[in-house]
Amino acid sequence: MKKENNKKTIPLVMWGALSLSSYLMIYLFQTDLLFYTTRGGFFSAVPILFAFYFSFVHGAFASYLLPFIGVEAITKKEAH
Repeated sequence: MKKENNKKTIPLVMWGALSLSSYLMIYLFQTDLLFYTTRGGFFSAVPILFAFYFSFVHGAFASYLLPFIGVEAITKKEAH
């Protein structure tokens, strides 16, 4: 049981740290980020790439966090 909890806790902490550090980097470098993303041309794709990045990282963190705190999806039984 304890080994199974460690298997779930390590990815949770890893994705949580990556998610938190990503948000912290945006907060700390918001001026530079805004400068580059408003230049147009190739740089106009940067906000879209950031959206995909944050969606993936935050989604991975949430997929480990919700079962860890006991939130599970309701599964419907098929009627026969």
